[in-house]
Amino acid sequence: MKLQCTNNNIKDAVVTAERNTSKNQTLPVLNSLLIDAEKDKIKIRATNLETAIEIIVPGKIFESGSIVVPAKILSSFLANAGFEQITFQTNKNNLLIKTDTVETIIRGYPLEDFPIFPHISAQEKFTVPAPELKYGISSVIIAASHSDIKPELSSVFFNVFKNTIKIAATDSFRLAEKTIISKNIQQERSLSFLIPQKGAQEILKLLGEDEDIELGINKNQIILKHRNLIFISRLTDGKFPDYEQILPKSFKTTAIVKKSDISSHMKLAGVFVGKLNDIGVNFDPAKKSIIINTSNSDVGEHVSQISSMIQGDKISAKFNERYLSEGIAQINSEYIEFNLNTSESPLLIKGKGDNSYLYLLMPMRGV
Repeated sequence: MKLQCTNNNIKDAVVTAERNTSKNQTLPVLNSLLIDAEKDKIKIRATNLETAIEIIVPGKIFESGSIVVPAKILSSFLANAGFEQITFQTNKNNLLIKTDTVETIIRGYPLEDFPIFPHISAQEKFTVPAPELKYGISSVIIAASHSDIKPELSSVFFNVFKNTIKIAATDSFRLAEKTIISKNIQQERSLSFLIPQKGAQEILKLLGEDEDIELGINKNQIILKHRNLIFISRLTDGKFPDYEQILPKSFKTTAIVKKSDISSHMKLAGVFVGKLNDIGVNFDPAKKSIIINTSNSDVGEHVSQISSMIQGDKISAKFNERYLSEGIAQINSEYIEFNLNTSESPLLIKGKGDNSYLYLLMPMRGV
């Protein structure tokens, strides 16, 4: 193999591909990248057996061939190389890198040790605007569990039907749901699947700001195709909770408050949260205020009163301060609506007049 390309082009591809490698002591080849030069394409491939990626890099190919090299070594070298044009050439299992002033050899792995890159066909395909998909995943993934005990709770749930995608995640203490409606989505048959959290996080990093993304699904995998890359992630084998059955249909108390007001006061209150990370929230219709209070025996106490339009009963409850703040941060509206029934029931947060994003938070009990 012998090829030439710009350092910036191949460096960006290597950095992206490196995220899909694995530090596996049993299979050290999973720490590596496959560089494949064939015809007029330079392909960078990586896999950790959970996800896989192929990126096409522009360049000149003088001799076809392939090489498997450690991802971290190559990435570190390219990150510190300031030259523009770079030449790659193989010598058995070694990669020779040349410029006008530098000559480097990186020891590689036998080509046959690298896992076979999956070539899969999608049983179902749909297209979705990248910015909406990016916001949809980022706004719900905060609610996914960080424990692998229940894989379905550490995944992001997709339900695709007609021109709609519902994206949701829950760790059983909170739930987030984002609804995307787009004429670009045309799915006649209802389609549901679970993407592991790591796969969803990688999709977030790959998405741009102004394109449509093609997603393909089969029984075990999701395939994302975008310009010069193909990304594949396994799907979680499990059933997501039937959360729509537990979403409250009506509420006894509703409060509407300006997002900037509640956000600034939450930051103040966060300074004084205790070891349990609890924050008291009092919805008081008589005072037309939301009153939040925190205390920490080592730091002090804090009370904030935020002007609010409140209808219904007076209710006080305690919530996890971080969970509450994260939910508020995802709302893209000037005004936020809080809905609840009792101090023991979940709090539903959404933008005023906007049902496209829902955030459900359970209160802390016995605190």
